[in-house]
Amino acid sequence: MRTTNILNLIGGLLLVALVGCGGGGGSAGTPSGGAGSTTPTGTTTVGTPTLSIALANSAGVATNSVSASGLVFAKVTLKDSAGKVVAGTKVTFSGDALLIKISPANEVLTDSSGVATAQISAASLNAKGAGTLIASALVAGIAATGNIDFQLSPANLTLSALDVGSSLGVLAAFGNRTVAVVANIDGVAAISTPVQITFAASCGSVSPTTAITDGSGKASTTYAANSVNCAGTNVIITASAVGATPQFGTIAVAGTVATNVQFISTTPQLIYLKDSVGTTQAQVVFRAVDSAGNALQFKKLRLSLSNVSTGVSLNTVGNILPVDLTTDSAGQVTAAVFSGTVPTSLNVKATLLNDNNQPTVVFSDSNLLTVASGRPTQSALSLSLGALSIQGFNTDGVRTTVTLAMADRQGNPVPPGTQVNFVAESGVLLPAVCFVPPVIPATATSPAIPVSSCTVNFSSSGTRPFNGRVSILAYTAGEEDFVDNNGNNIFDAGDSFTDLGRAFRDDNGQATSGANGVYDSGEFQVPRLPTLACVNGVGCAGDGVWGAADVRQQATLVLATGAANPSAVFRPAVLILPPQPAIPPSIEDLPPSTRVPGVALTISDLNGNSMPTGSKIELTTTDNSLNAPILSREPASFGACSLSGPSSYTVPNTLSRLVLNLLLNNCTRGDAVNVVITTPLGFVTSAGFIVP
Repeated sequence: MRTTNILNLIGGLLLVALVGCGGGGGSAGTPSGGAGSTTPTGTTTVGTPTLSIALANSAGVATNSVSASGLVFAKVTLKDSAGKVVAGTKVTFSGDALLIKISPANEVLTDSSGVATAQISAASLNAKGAGTLIASALVAGIAATGNIDFQLSPANLTLSALDVGSSLGVLAAFGNRTVAVVANIDGVAAISTPVQITFAASCGSVSPTTAITDGSGKASTTYAANSVNCAGTNVIITASAVGATPQFGTIAVAGTVATNVQFISTTPQLIYLKDSVGTTQAQVVFRAVDSAGNALQFKKLRLSLSNVSTGVSLNTVGNILPVDLTTDSAGQVTAAVFSGTVPTSLNVKATLLNDNNQPTVVFSDSNLLTVASGRPTQSALSLSLGALSIQGFNTDGVRTTVTLAMADRQGNPVPPGTQVNFVAESGVLLPAVCFVPPVIPATATSPAIPVSSCTVNFSSSGTRPFNGRVSILAYTAGEEDFVDNNGNNIFDAGDSFTDLGRAFRDDNGQATSGANGVYDSGEFQVPRLPTLACVNGVGCAGDGVWGAADVRQQATLVLATGAANPSAVFRPAVLILPPQPAIPPSIEDLPPSTRVPGVALTISDLNGNSMPTGSKIELTTTDNSLNAPILSREPASFGACSLSGPSSYTVPNTLSRLVLNLLLNNCTRGDAVNVVITTPLGFVTSAGFIVP
């Protein structure tokens, strides 16, 4: 028993001695550890595990230089304190992420030889400097670490020859093709460091213009010969990267084949005769395209007019012959069409020419182009008012519209922008000048629509004429009417014409119309040379020469009072006979109820003019005879007094007073006809008229 205890004591002292011998630190490339470890068999080994780290290139040669190629490897050997390799244990690598990348992602298990290997590369092609790679592991809970310093070396970036698909042959016009290049770092494909490649083309486009290399170091893009300029040319493709020499390749693009001619536009669709105030020139546009609808450059089109007998010319003034034009970079040709002297409609034909400048069967026609005169003439003018009577005699600011409609001598529209001037005897015109608005554009279902009129507003104000009637004059620059004896639509010697003198506003204050048809001193006139001034009591003489003139129209507007002046005239009884019997009865044999008196009711304003247009008239009757003592009633009167017909009316659009001829039923002496008149502004007049 005593011997056994002594042996145990000796063993314990040896174990303490062994533990006391452990410890120590590590340096770059040297192992370090803790106070003990556990072997893979689970046996506890007292001492420090070791971890050694080294860098080597792909040939296994030791190095401290790291580049972006990814061909440098960090090899860690892990051993326990007994010097035995430790397999299946995780080793963690770390370093400055701005300098290096570690693959696989920083953690690797040791293999059966106790070795863990990671690929080390520069973080980017632009990374520079020096750093430290650190590796660490845990063996039986005891840490072992090691580190090694490295220097980043400049990357040698090169690009392989550009693959432009030469084996595929000539690229069809407007076709596309894949283009690719491989980036190499230090002579090896950049499989671990992405490289940005920029692509460009001398014609057409590449998409995307920049691409990042994939896991094999390749970057790809798609080239499209999508410009008409590329057809029949050799296109240069460029691939470049920062720090590398650019690579070039050539793609041959086939020529194009025109298969169709498209009409694009006619602008404007309405022009006006030569020397008129409107636009006298239009532009027609055609396009040559291939079977896919792509526009084609350098194709010849022959343009011709459908009608050359009206003086219309093509491309240059006076030319009526076909013209050959070459398509531009958009595949288009544009030609001018100039108006002649005769209103007409025509189109332009575009025919594709072959390489020998001979017409093919491929052609297109423009839409219709209308040529109109546009100069307004006196006989084609009319002036209209929105309301002929407004409540403006005592009220300011009451408005109505004033519109001048115009046409040329052939009934064609006048040009947009034609100016019309307005003057009035009283009130204010807002504005005093208007312009014919633009043509309403054509649609798929409607041609262009000219307006050929313009409108201003009249507003009541100022001193009113004593009779409430205001003269309004509209005038515009036009031409005198003539009789075209030879049918060329041009005034020639021998053609008769209407010689217009100066335009004047006839507002001499006549009680009936406000005008007497002749010029009176003080009335407004429009000066125009060489015509002479208007003469009092006579008028305004012409100059004896056909040509330009101020064509004009005049209208009268009533400024009505708000108060009405109704009056009534009762007619004698009218005999209404029943169906004719064999022997007509005498009037005494008819019942009194068939005797129907009538009344003429006149509605006017206080000046004897029409009440404001749109005024409402309401009619009622009062049967006073039914309420009177029996002795005062008309003998043999039966039924209540009533209207035979409508009981409400609206004042029409007129200058004159309104007369309503009303029929009455069973109305006798003492009964009443009542009227209430309400203007659009709400002014009310009431009156009652007793049957005599």
